[in-house]
Amino acid sequence: MQRLEPIEHIVIYKDMKYNSFFPSVVKRPDGRIVLGFRQAPDRRRNEEKISHIDPSSRAMIIASGDGISWEPEPNVLYDDYFCGVQDPCLNQLRDGTLFATFFMWKVLEQEDAAEKRIGDKNIFGKWIGRRKNAHSIRSTDGGQTWDRPIPIPIDGAIRGNSVELDDGAILTPLYSPESTNVHIARTEDKGSTWTAHAVIESCDGYTFEEPNLFRTPSGKLVAFIRTRNVSVQPTKEIPRSPLYTSESTDGGRTWSRPVMRPFYSPSPFHALTLDSGNLLLTYGYRNSPFGIRAVVLDAECERWDEAQETVLREDGLSLDIGYTSAVQLNDGRVLVTYYYYDDSDVCRYIAGTVCRLV
Repeated sequence: MQRLEPIEHIVIYKDMKYNSFFPSVVKRPDGRIVLGFRQAPDRRRNEEKISHIDPSSRAMIIASGDGISWEPEPNVLYDDYFCGVQDPCLNQLRDGTLFATFFMWKVLEQEDAAEKRIGDKNIFGKWIGRRKNAHSIRSTDGGQTWDRPIPIPIDGAIRGNSVELDDGAILTPLYSPESTNVHIARTEDKGSTWTAHAVIESCDGYTFEEPNLFRTPSGKLVAFIRTRNVSVQPTKEIPRSPLYTSESTDGGRTWSRPVMRPFYSPSPFHALTLDSGNLLLTYGYRNSPFGIRAVVLDAECERWDEAQETVLREDGLSLDIGYTSAVQLNDGRVLVTYYYYDDSDVCRYIAGTVCRLV
């Protein structure tokens, strides 16, 4: 089985005025690489900590011809007037359309949120972050311009790629703190309208979060699911947040009972089909030593006993890193993107590790 070998770490985008998180990268039909991410002001002058919820956060997009040299400044993918934009995820459709998803947070004064809801987040002990609907949005010119975002009328957040089926329908995975399950939404018109399609029920005492959908060469669908311990205590043999997978062979209408896999991290897992046909699974490793890791699987995700974990880097300063997204470059090398930070400056930035396949 193939494995990744890291060559060099690069800085894709860094601006000390902002914190940049949660990249999502795809390759365009012309070989150009585009990457979306969430950007928010650096508020360390006023607060001691960095929050992943900010009413000023927005979705950005940046491009590269080769995945190594990037545009000096990103463009705005979407910026909302009332809410902070979270977790933009890019998907390249067969007809050339860029299809993106995101969700939003609305920040309230505590006195304006007297009736607390499940999923409300305390921000610096001063405000309440409340999750708003997920949306989809499209671009037909490679990300230069975008149409209006359309709400997905199923309660939940999104961090993970969608899949395009043979008939052109798109399936998108959602999750929420109100439910421990994964919910699959379906659109047959690239996001103009949506319907509830299926549910992947959680199991074994874990909450399912930030699922990523993947389509194998045979057409089988695989959901790679981040987990959170609810009633399960981690052990040395089974650390916290094991990866779970579930499969569908009928277009996502029904799903197998999720199975625990021998890879662990409270960070979402990203799947990419390599030119060889194998599957590359990457993730931020949020157990000590913190860093970025990868696994190469067979094309149909069946021979898990042959999969070996590769450490791409392990110099992370805390668990606040990761959210990988990978792409194979035109020269055959692989770029694994993620967010990171250094000891000298706490500002989070978009980083990448260039790898060769061996």
